[in-house]
Amino acid sequence: MEDQDHNPSRRTWNLMIGISIVLLGSLRLYNRLKEAPDWGIGTLSIVFFIVFGLYLILRYFQNNPKD
Repeated sequence: MEDQDHNPSRRTWNLMIGISIVLLGSLRLYNRLKEAPDWGIGTLSIVFFIVFGLYLILRYFQNNPKD
């Protein structure tokens, strides 16, 4: 099976998806905490998606291609 982390177009898509998740998740988290400052399951799921987006961004910068 091929390792798709070295495919440049897939790496670029992962970066764009990660940035989108972090930006939209942060906006959603801000609005949710502004309305009701409780930390329920919905808020924790938003935080989980933000962390996943950060993971995608960090993985993009750590796995530089060996060209």
